[in-house]
Order: sequence, then C-alpha cells, then structure tokens
Amino acid sequence: MTPQEINTILEIPQWDTASAIKVNEAEYIYNLVKNNNLTNTLEIGFAFARSASHIMAASAKEHIAMDPYQEHYKSMGLQNIKKLGMSDKLHFFPDFSHNVLPQLLKENKKFDFIFIDGDHKFDGILVDFYYANLLCQIDGYIMLHDTWMRSTRLVESYIKTNLKNYKFIKTNLRNISLFQKKAEDNRDGMIFSEFYTWKSYFVYKTITWLSNGKKNIFKNFVIWIKDKIK
Repeated sequence: MTPQEINTILEIPQWDTASAIKVNEAEYIYNLVKNNNLTNTLEIGFAFARSASHIMAASAKEHIAMDPYQEHYKSMGLQNIKKLGMSDKLHFFPDFSHNVLPQLLKENKKFDFIFIDGDHKFDGILVDFYYANLLCQIDGYIMLHDTWMRSTRLVESYIKTNLKNYKFIKTNLRNISLFQKKAEDNRDGMIFSEFYTWKSYFVYKTITWLSNGKKNIFKNFVIWIKDKIK
C-alpha cells in the first residue's frame, strides 16, 4: 500500500488536525523505512495512526506502538489501522512509554527504527530517548518529531553534543530530527557537554508568537518568509 492509497482511507478529524503528523512527513518516514529495509519498528505516540500506518505499509512487518490516550482520540487511530487492514501487524500498548519501554528492554528487544512523538515535555522526551538509545540496534534510526518545540530541540542538541556515536542526518523537513546510531556509547562516566541553545529559544518564541493572537501584515510577512525557508 502506497502513501497515496493510505491517505485516501485514513480519517483525520477536523476537530484535531494538529495531532497528526503532516502528509509529507509521513511520506518521508515511509520512504526511509522502505528504502533502508527497516523491519523492526517502534513508535512512541499514536494519535490517529498516520505515522504508524506509513511505517507498517513500508516494512510489511509487526509494528509496536504505545499511547495511553487513545480514548482522547476516540480510538480513531486503532479504527484507522483496522480500516487499512493492518490490525494483525500492530502490537499496541495503551500505556505510558515509561512503563512499556523498560519492559521491552527486559525482553531484549532491538529495533532499527524508533519514532519519538509522545510526551513533549523535555524530561519526557529525554526519558524516551534514553530507552530508545538502549533499544536501538547499530545502524538503526531514531527520529524526533515536533522540533519546533524548544524541549525537542534541547534533546536534539544533547544528542549532538554528548553522543558522538550518533550521526545527525539532515532532511528537507523542518519539524523532524533524524539520527543514526553508528556505535555503542563508550563515554566515560564523567563526560558531559553543555547543550543549551539560544536558537531553540528564539525559534520557539517566534512560532508561539505567530500562532497566538490576531494576524497582521507583519505576522503574515514573517509566516511567508518561514514557509519559503526549508
């Protein structure tokens, strides 16, 4: 099933179009999984299953996902997977990632693609990455979503400055951050590099300002410039 076929069936409700990842982001994930023959996949966050459906279509293998808030989404994510005929490939945990991920680690599970799009608080993302790092196999990929948020950007900066065993992969998408694990972590226990970034602070403040309050000519111009910049 192609991304185009998925999107003709997938239902994203008008009352919450913000929770679903964008169509071009889902297509990028599909191509990443398919072109690199990634078959052991894990997702933190589920919502309406746009990302999950693209991952499963690309891998044609079992996909593990977790989300304690499916009732908030009226179980539409699970319904979408059923409509797409993918239910037999989905292993879904209706629970928090901080409960599920340690259990997967105890079971010695390994993954070659992990998508982090659950709790968007800094500590939540960092905990998700901590376990994702332990669960990710060598040459596997970890992707962070919602990099417009300062919390996500700080985790991205932490990985870049402290984990030299990860390769940052540039994409043409503004709202995702992609890393490939190239080796195991061999840091000394005392090593630490500062990862604060002013760029993430100003990006977050700018996007928050653009999103809130009334639009005006200046805001519209800034939005136009933002849309022109990859």
